[in-house]
Amino acid sequence: MKPALKYLWLTIKHKWFVFAAGFKLKVPIWRLLKHDLSKFLPSELPHYGRYFFGKADDSIGFISCCIKHQNRNDHHWEYYIPKTGYSRYTPPYLDNELIHMPDGAIKEMVADWVGACRTHKGRWPTKDNWLWRDKNLENIMTRLHPDTKDKLLKMLTKI
Repeated sequence: MKPALKYLWLTIKHKWFVFAAGFKLKVPIWRLLKHDLSKFLPSELPHYGRYFFGKADDSIGFISCCIKHQNRNDHHWEYYIPKTGYSRYTPPYLDNELIHMPDGAIKEMVADWVGACRTHKGRWPTKDNWLWRDKNLENIMTRLHPDTKDKLLKMLTKI
């Protein structure tokens, strides 16, 4: 089977697990339905497929694909770090100045993390057994707006 088709199937499974996790976290249904739809686009699917199931030999293509995905989907914390160079607004948002994530996006992000764990590890994460979160959370927290950070921590303690 071609790498893109394998990744297509993985993405469908991931969307299902995110839907299940998001339903429990009370993520709005419209967010769950649109979750990661951009991964089906030609600008993303082949790059993810090659990275996960083929030759991971196009690092520029893959990182460009990841940036597009993060900028198209507001459930990624990277979406809230501006990189435009524009600052005509009062007060201005400067490049790399952290922007507050809406509650729905925070909930969808957590559902995404839970669903990704189920997709890639074959089991749902638990409070005491969630390797990805334990490995990455500290780094992510340094890149979140303080309000977002507080809401995320409260949500994670409830899981």
